[in-house]
Amino acid sequence: MFFILLILPSLLLNDNSTLLNKKVPPYTMLVASGPERGKLHCYVCEQSEKEGVIVFTKKMSDGLSKVAGVIEKQSKVSPDFKGWVTLISEDSTQDAPLLKWATEHNLAGTPVGRFEYNPGPPAYRLSTDSVTEVFVFKAGKVLHTLKAKDEAEVEKLAAKLGDILKKPKN
Repeated sequence: MFFILLILPSLLLNDNSTLLNKKVPPYTMLVASGPERGKLHCYVCEQSEKEGVIVFTKKMSDGLSKVAGVIEKQSKVSPDFKGWVTLISEDSTQDAPLLKWATEHNLAGTPVGRFEYNPGPPAYRLSTDSVTEVFVFKAGKVLHTLKAKDEAEVEKLAAKLGDILKKPKN
């Protein structure tokens, strides 16, 4: 019984569906691209009551660039929208490749950065079985969560995210 009580809290931390309809938890990342480059910054704090998308990933990839591309397009058509990509990595040598990846994929309006501790910010902790997780929020609340367990699923996230962002806003 004692053993189960120790495991239960860690399982709850890894189920990001518990964030649905709850306040978007703030966190800071070390920004690798964009105006805040080289600084710790909280985009959640900046976005406050507006709408946006947070992407957490354990791996930068071409599939992820399609997800970031959807965010980039949305930020151009909606001035109150902002999205960003956060790599979960303790490896500080990843900062230059992050900038290169963002530049190669023309992500001028989509900041890319790194969160230095695995498995991610305490309120968001990525599931051990996922490589990428996406949080769509508006008016300070998480409205949708998406998860990809492998690169094939990451490839499909762009279409799913695009569909969510096209839906009429309440």
